[in-house]
Amino acid sequence: MTTTQHEPKQSVDAALALDVMAGMLIAGQPLTTALGLLGQHLPGCAPLTQVSARLGYGLDWQQSWAPIDDDRELTALRDELDFAARSQVASADVLQSAASTLRRNRRRRAEKLASELGIRLVLPLGACLLPSFICLGVIPLVIALLP
Repeated sequence: MTTTQHEPKQSVDAALALDVMAGMLIAGQPLTTALGLLGQHLPGCAPLTQVSARLGYGLDWQQSWAPIDDDRELTALRDELDFAARSQVASADVLQSAASTLRRNRRRRAEKLASELGIRLVLPLGACLLPSFICLGVIPLVIALLP
């Protein structure tokens, strides 16, 4: 009897996926082929192979993207591709711009969380250091001052 190990779901870096997709579109790959290749070779993008197959079968845009509705990172890719497809602008430029925006937003979010960390650490740090300060600083001084 063999046991199967469940691999944890790999997260997708949406900015990387957008950049790779833009590169494939610049290289001349059609959208369905580019999605299939992205799904096969980029970790966490496996559902894109289903999207590629569905688009190849002629399903409409919303039905084709149904397998990734629960993945937030892949929905960012879908939304950017949807905008590029509807607006008829150069897709690669839009995707590269979206990737830059995602990275910028991620960096801002990290900076904000880092600034909040100092505020959140005050209470636990005080709760840990105050008893030791009292035990090692105040009590020996009081004992030394007693006659």
